[in-house]
Amino acid sequence: MIHPLDKIQENAKTVGLVSTSPQYEYRAQEVCWDPDRETDSFLDSSEVVGRDDDVSAVMEKLTSLTKQHVLSVVPIVGLAGLGKTTVAKKICEVVREGKQFDVALWACVPNYFSNVKILGAMLQGIDKTTSEQTNLDVILQNLKIGLENKTFFLVLDDVWNEDRGKWDDLKEQLLKISSKNGNAVVVTTRKTVIAGMMETSPGIQHQPGKLSDGECWSIIKQKVSGGGEATLAADLEPIGKDIAKKCGGLPLLAKVLGGTLRGKEKQDELLSVVFMRMDEADSLSRR
Repeated sequence: MIHPLDKIQENAKTVGLVSTSPQYEYRAQEVCWDPDRETDSFLDSSEVVGRDDDVSAVMEKLTSLTKQHVLSVVPIVGLAGLGKTTVAKKICEVVREGKQFDVALWACVPNYFSNVKILGAMLQGIDKTTSEQTNLDVILQNLKIGLENKTFFLVLDDVWNEDRGKWDDLKEQLLKISSKNGNAVVVTTRKTVIAGMMETSPGIQHQPGKLSDGECWSIIKQKVSGGGEATLAADLEPIGKDIAKKCGGLPLLAKVLGGTLRGKEKQDELLSVVFMRMDEADSLSRR
């Protein structure tokens, strides 16, 4: 007889949330990619679990590379739900608190790789009074003025476009903005081909590790509490910990399931809701 929680694992694999098998890779992209997705750089640090080593690893690479290059690029690559954007947000927070870079900027690029949109977001980041610009030449001139004698740190979040020509064009434009050593770009992407295309040197990309079962359980408890004092009923904690083990180390899945478990007081109610959420994801994957 299949254990109820094994069904969660099976359904999670079906939508690519847990499995790393290539046969699920396309489906994971199909289900999880939102072409209109927008992200920002702000982070509630209380929700970050187990990412200090990843942040330190990327920062060490940036520190080493920026001493040698005008523009250094470190990709963060991995599965959907692994926490790439969270790591990038934490790095951005560290950069803003430190003195390694003069300016920290953020651009989300999930839909299409538009140089005007990316550079325009940079311009708005350094000058909040700037309206949205569509003239590339004007944007570049204003960026060059705004970043004169300054170093910048830029996050390109959720890159999907594999067109090397587009990246080469953007890199050339970024180099026009500043010729001073010490500028850096962190890219988040699910595609290793993009990471390889954009990284400053082979092998410099970083793949965040999966969380431990205990860390997934910590996320689930946070989501169950909703930031307050609510807790999972004592008799449901064992099954909650078992669910944490089925998250496959993916923080996004732990967050989704943690939110689902909030307010549940009975085991059958808890399981039925979890199954419903996983079945919804399974149904979406079949569209």
